[in-house]
Amino acid sequence: MAGIKKSASSTWRRRRRPQPFSPLRFVGRLSLAFIKLNLLFLLCAAAGGLWLYYRYGTDLPDPAEIGRHRSFETTQIYARDGQTLLYELVGPEDGRRTVVSFEQMPPLLKQATIAVEDAGFYENPGVDARGILRALWQNYQSGEIVSGASTITMQLVRTILLDPQERSELSYERKLREAMLAFQVSRRYSKDQILGTYLNEVYYGAQAYGVEAAAQTYFGKHVWDLSPGEMTLIAGLPQSPTVLNPFVNLEGARGRQRITLDAMVRSGDLSEADADAIFAETIRLVVPTTGILAPHFVFYVRDQLERRYGPEVLYRAGLRVTTSIDLYWQNRAEQIARQRIDELRPRNASNAGVIMLAPDGQVLAMVGSVDYNAPEGQNNVTLARRQPGSALKPFVYAAALQRGWTPATVIWDTPSEWVNADGISYRPQNYDNRFHGPMRLRMALANSLNIPAVKAMEYVGIANFVDLAGRVGISTFDDPTRQGLAMALGSNEVRLLDLSVAYNTLRNGGHYQQPVAILKVTNSRGELVERWQHGVGPQTLGAQGEQVAYLLTSILSDNQARRYMFGANNVMELPEGMAAAAKTGTSNDWRDSWAMGYTQDVTVGVWVGNFDNTPMAEVAGSNGAGLIWRDLMLAYHEGAAQRPFHPPQALSSKRSAPIPAAWPGRLARARYASFSSRAASPKSPMSPIARCASPATAAA
Repeated sequence: MAGIKKSASSTWRRRRRPQPFSPLRFVGRLSLAFIKLNLLFLLCAAAGGLWLYYRYGTDLPDPAEIGRHRSFETTQIYARDGQTLLYELVGPEDGRRTVVSFEQMPPLLKQATIAVEDAGFYENPGVDARGILRALWQNYQSGEIVSGASTITMQLVRTILLDPQERSELSYERKLREAMLAFQVSRRYSKDQILGTYLNEVYYGAQAYGVEAAAQTYFGKHVWDLSPGEMTLIAGLPQSPTVLNPFVNLEGARGRQRITLDAMVRSGDLSEADADAIFAETIRLVVPTTGILAPHFVFYVRDQLERRYGPEVLYRAGLRVTTSIDLYWQNRAEQIARQRIDELRPRNASNAGVIMLAPDGQVLAMVGSVDYNAPEGQNNVTLARRQPGSALKPFVYAAALQRGWTPATVIWDTPSEWVNADGISYRPQNYDNRFHGPMRLRMALANSLNIPAVKAMEYVGIANFVDLAGRVGISTFDDPTRQGLAMALGSNEVRLLDLSVAYNTLRNGGHYQQPVAILKVTNSRGELVERWQHGVGPQTLGAQGEQVAYLLTSILSDNQARRYMFGANNVMELPEGMAAAAKTGTSNDWRDSWAMGYTQDVTVGVWVGNFDNTPMAEVAGSNGAGLIWRDLMLAYHEGAAQRPFHPPQALSSKRSAPIPAAWPGRLARARYASFSSRAASPKSPMSPIARCASPATAAA
């Protein structure tokens, strides 16, 4: 029994005997514990990651939206050469942006952006772990979020994929969602794709989005033309584009440029000497301006584009619009109008409008006021309704010629009275307060006599005249209560652009050509959206429209015929051999001065007056708008070959029989060549008894 007890005691002592220390065994056990702890940590991290994903990541936007995203781009409006930028349309809630390809972006600009924004861009998976830890420590020390450790990919995700409300939040939850998305985006897209999209998307201040808009805004250059100093200055702006805006804080922007260059030295992109040389480069910013040429025309084009495509496309789709405007003639028209108005200011004439049309309807010049920056100067008088005076008479006679009258038709210019339904008497007077007896239509129109024009309106019928006016381009006779015989003398308002189009219709043999301001539209990818193509417009003057139009052209270009009232060498009489059909007009109380006319090459319409409709001091069409019209016509045809008007076929020329000497009126007894259509015969004018709606007396 004792032996047994002794044996058990010995065994117990052998088991309790301490083992000798083994370093290898200790390391093994420590490693095993470390592995267990790591596994536990990884399991906890995985569990935490899964919880965070299901908590914050299940409703993440689709990363594929990056590839489908189309940045807004501003519409650019160009002159007819397709190169001269007239204006860039900036949306009310947007800025400027022009997307350029990754290959067009200079390598130095890319390197500078990466160095200052995300040095590990090409290595990290869209998230910079070290940057996040550094930001967490900085935020902990400051007690608030002062650093976000955003990579370029995270900034792109925030800009494109997050909605505006979430984008503006300062929270750890938002940063977590950004990181999740950035990781997914980095797996789906190449680094060059991400960087190129970022550089086209990021905000650089001063309403400039993307590197091309920034280059144009600050330096007036394409991004590929920037100098190294300009590139590195721009690269630093996205950190705080409003504060670092070079226009208001050039010193701050230069300080950020120094930081960018130092970062490029650390990354090995530049040597210290190269960085110092770039920083020493003189930075010259462009002077901020409205950057608009031919402003009234530009906004006329903008309104047309908005009606066609809507504001969303106009302000965000990056349209490239080539217009019809000829900047040389636009500038000449502005210069001539301004000079003549300066001469007329002592006679209380303060403003002018000018339209120049090519025969095919292209708007070559549109002067909406002589000073766009003056009070009310933004108002476009070429689109305003004004009384045209006698400038409307050719279209009254056009309607009469359609119905059988000829230039030889005799109309009595004698005291006449019309009484309307209310018993109000209308007794128009001529500009010279005289009566000229029996007048041939040619002489009545050439000398702008009022009573024959009213009788022609009576013969035509008001409804027929309004219909014809609409066909030739006049769109403002839309109030039947104001229509009456006095329309013959310009009592109803027209627009200068419309009236110029109507005269261009006469120049084109009665074929209407709508005004053309837009020649071509392409999208931001250069794909054609629309292109204007010239075609012969509809005939507006009936079956014998070309003959009717030529008869009016013949009268309006007959210098000899108009000399009785206007004298020799009047403003409408261009140098010998220069054929021009012209008509002036003056509204009541000298409120509107007009000059309209055309040659084989161009149609010019001019208005002079005051935008507030105050009277001028006896400024008529002949000594007001006519001066601008003449100057432009002489300039346009300087050195050009003379091109007379040629009659169309089916038109004969014969000398009209003289009016008997017993008939009063020296002018009536004159003998002139007149043209008549073979298919038409003269008819007698109607009785001077009819109704009129409102009185008006037109001046020549």
